[in-house]
Amino acid sequence: MANKTERTIFVIDDDSMQLQMLNDYLSQNYVIKIHQFKTGEEAIANLHLNPDMVILDYHLSLDNSAMNGVDVLKQIKIANPSTNVIILSGQDKISVAVECMKHGAYDYIVKSESAFARIENALARIGEHLSTVNQLKIYKLGFRIAIAAIVIISIISIILVKAGMASAKYWA
Repeated sequence: MANKTERTIFVIDDDSMQLQMLNDYLSQNYVIKIHQFKTGEEAIANLHLNPDMVILDYHLSLDNSAMNGVDVLKQIKIANPSTNVIILSGQDKISVAVECMKHGAYDYIVKSESAFARIENALARIGEHLSTVNQLKIYKLGFRIAIAAIVIISIISIILVKAGMASAKYWA
C-alpha cells in the first residue's frame, strides 16, 4: 500500500486478541486509519466513515442472531460496491471461500501462520489498485478540462470572427 496516502480500514473480528494483533501489525506497517469492530452490526452502522478496505472475520459470533461475515460483506457491497473486503477466516473450506468470493470479497485468507503475509500481499495489491483508480480520476478530470478549454476557445473564436474582431483566414 502506498505510504504517502492515508487509507481507512475496518477490522471486524469478535476475537479481541485477533483484533489487537491485526491493529498492531497494520499500524506498524502502513499509513492507515484503523477502525476496529467486534460485530458486523457495529461496522455496518459506521459505513459512513467510507473505509477503503475491510478485513472481516467469517465467524463473528456464536450467537445465531448476529450477522456472519457473508451477511456483513453483502451489506458493505450494497452500501459501497467499490470497498475492498478481505475475508479472514478459520474456515478452510473451499465452499465457504467460493461463497465469499461470489458475494464480492477481494480475497479469502485462512487464519494460519502465513495469514499476515497474505494480508500484506492483498493490501499491497489493493493499494496499487486504489492508486491507479485515483490517477485515472485525475487524468479524466484533466481531459475534461482540456476539452472544455478547447470548446470555450472555439466559441470565443467564432464570436470574434462574426463580430469582425478577428479574421476568418486565421481559423481556416
